Amino acid sequence: MALFGLVFLVVALVLVGVGLVLGLAVVALAAALLGLGVLSSSVLIGLRSGRAAAGIRAFLIQCGLLAGIPAGAACAWMVQAAFEGYGSGWPILLYGAVGGAFAGALIALLVDSISRRLYHWALLQTGHGLERNA
Repeated sequence: MALFGLVFLVVALVLVGVGLVLGLAVVALAAALLGLGVLSSSVLIGLRSGRAAAGIRAFLIQCGLLAGIPAGAACAWMVQAAFEGYGSGWPILLYGAVGGAFAGALIALLVDSISRRLYHWALLQTGHGLERNA
């Protein structure tokens, strides 16, 4: 019986530790988004337009841009040998950042479009979307 209690205690401590680490990561991410103004500008856009969908779209686009810029710069830096005709160093990182920002915004718009379609599909499946069409 003591072995069962010891195993339970170890599992519980591991789960609590994982929960604390994930919680701290989420808090750090939220603080970074607040510091960069992503959350506050998205809320402001949603409030000014009167629709939550506009705020969500702004949040997705801004997160796509913020994730795409370093990803594109890192990808361009890794394939720098292919761009030797264009020079090396900062211009390569700049081209990669611009390409990554474009790709991030495109992916954010695709995610927004998919989420809207799923939302409307779910409304139709539950019967709540029929009142609008009648």
